[in-house]
Amino acid sequence: MRKILLVGLVAALALVGAACTGDDESADGESAGGGAEAAVAELAEEQTAADDEAQPVAQRSGGGGSLPSAGPRIVQTASLALSVPRAEFQQTVDSARSIAAGLGGFVVSSSASQGADRRLVAGTLVVRVPGRAYAQAIERLSDLGRVEAREESGQDVSAEVVDLEARARHLEAVERQLLQLLEEADTVAAALAVQSELNGVQLELEQVRGRLRHLDDQVAYATISLDVRERAPVAATGGGGPWGIVDAWSTAAHGFVTVVGWMLVAAATVAPVVLLLLLLYVAARLVARRPLLRRPSA
Repeated sequence: MRKILLVGLVAALALVGAACTGDDESADGESAGGGAEAAVAELAEEQTAADDEAQPVAQRSGGGGSLPSAGPRIVQTASLALSVPRAEFQQTVDSARSIAAGLGGFVVSSSASQGADRRLVAGTLVVRVPGRAYAQAIERLSDLGRVEAREESGQDVSAEVVDLEARARHLEAVERQLLQLLEEADTVAAALAVQSELNGVQLELEQVRGRLRHLDDQVAYATISLDVRERAPVAATGGGGPWGIVDAWSTAAHGFVTVVGWMLVAAATVAPVVLLLLLLYVAARLVARRPLLRRPSA
């Protein structure tokens, strides 16, 4: 697409040079148009060479490309789920912050939620630490509580970095040539045509540079998501302390209500049978007394 635009630019510059009238003006226009045309033609040739350079490494090496000499570029991410004893949530979060800061990292985001007693009992902390300290950070964060879940992943972006660097070099070469051509343009039409092409090249170059900066940041710092939650309290087995007494009374009250409920259910189930037996008993008594009532008097 960029080669087509350059060919169109050559044609436009040629038309501008041919349209100039007058002896001196015609000579100047032909000179300017010829110089611009030659510069654009040279730029097209350099772009062709730069396109070959910008091809992926695997294609230029016949499908057997290698990683950059600096080594693989790995984006490391992990998530940890920890459970901690009661009333230790805030202390655990503070310890995780200190670990990240001590390793040269920082906190990206954090969130927490309250429990029934209006204390913070669960939350998530996202930290970033230098890639070289990733293993140490995972080990130290895992020691803060009981690990309930753990997930790690790594993404190799080496090939993408190599291709982006090649594209950046290619676009920088095109930008230099267009800037030189813009300085040599003698007509408004030629300058506008070159400036339009230059704007597109510079925009694409900034996009490539931005993507490279983002990948460099992701490789330099690993991302760890830490989910911390307090464990449910265990019922007290002894009578020591006021919290044990409260839990005991709560358990006793719950058991009493349960027993009363089952008693009501049993009574409601047996009541019809008891009522039927009572009616049968009364009927039997009445039948037993009827012969005595009919016996003649002496």
